[in-house]
Amino acid sequence: MSKSVTVSIATNSVITASKLFGFLTTGSPTLFAETIHSATDVINQVLLKVGEVKAARKSTVLHPFGFGKERYFWALVSSISVLFLGCGISVRHGIEALQHHEPGTPFSNLAIGLLIFAGLLETYTFRVAWREIGGMAGLKAARTNTTVLAVLLEDSVALLGIAITLFVAFWSRFGEPAPRMDAIISIVIGLLLGAMAIALAKLNKEVLIDLADLGINAEIERAIRERAGIDLKVVSSLMDSEHCLLFVHVAPETLPANVDYVRLNAIGEEIKAHIAKLMGRTVDHVYWQFPSRSGRPTA
Repeated sequence: MSKSVTVSIATNSVITASKLFGFLTTGSPTLFAETIHSATDVINQVLLKVGEVKAARKSTVLHPFGFGKERYFWALVSSISVLFLGCGISVRHGIEALQHHEPGTPFSNLAIGLLIFAGLLETYTFRVAWREIGGMAGLKAARTNTTVLAVLLEDSVALLGIAITLFVAFWSRFGEPAPRMDAIISIVIGLLLGAMAIALAKLNKEVLIDLADLGINAEIERAIRERAGIDLKVVSSLMDSEHCLLFVHVAPETLPANVDYVRLNAIGEEIKAHIAKLMGRTVDHVYWQFPSRSGRPTA
């Protein structure tokens, strides 16, 4: 289970309440967009947590490889919710504010303080997710860890939104309220949410439609050639961010006349341990595929 998702649900609930209070006291379209943004983040992260819980279920007869892809389905649902709720409502409210000009109200010290407080909470959540994913090195290798990637992306957009809103707040405080600019920024925040939602949807779609790990493929091909001296092709199928299946296709011309299937099965077990140690990935099953004249043992 992801710690960053649990932390995000708690912090964003507090942030939503503080932004809502700020909106009710100022009537700012930007603060309205930010309130919707944080409320959408809470819904999104609850859906991510649902996916984690469902993915943790044990395999069944109907689902022999488990429920790992549940997390990607629910992450896809959450990205769609961001698109329609966060983006749609914020953009619509901003457009309505442009069409119906109303006198702006300067942000109070309390509203500005709540925004700064929200920024500190978002920064804390971002740091938790950043540590969980392993920093920059982990980020590059975490394409399938869409749950934590979603939290990182949401927090990045949230911090940017808070920074923009603080700009509007200080402008209204030390200059004069600018309702037109406020409405335009509300639309910008909504469009940022839409871009984030599309990026997350694309990422989860790619994982749901059977994805291989090319790094694992190359490493296992090398390791088996080293151990067994046979030419082969490895195809991996990722079940989730931690688990995968392997299909090992042995070339006919390199298959020995007397195949030691016991040794090959043992190599399969060695490969599981090798990949777990080297890449932190659990190989649940290794399926050997031989030319038709041979059997096909599995490990």
